[in-house]
Amino acid sequence: MANQPEQLEVIDPDNVPEILCDGQFNVSVVGGLATLTFTHVRPELAALFRDARIVRARIVVTTSNLAALSDLLNRVIQAPDTPVPPAGGPTRH
Repeated sequence: MANQPEQLEVIDPDNVPEILCDGQFNVSVVGGLATLTFTHVRPELAALFRDARIVRARIVVTTSNLAALSDLLNRVIQAPDTPVPPAGGPTRH
């Protein structure tokens, strides 16, 4: 049997909120880290007919976890009604 990575328990003691990010997004890779930036379009109050793109989330992951995220998203898109196990994992320092 091949060695499988240890699956750590996932908890959410601070009840981290979900944030709607329905705008543009970007990935920037520098060295071994990738920064995912998500935006959301929000109307500006000062000018009702102009919209601003507001950065709502910026998440930094390792490039290996970025590849795991890509694989996970591909599986979810191909079979949206099939439960998908967690992917990626911690970097051992």
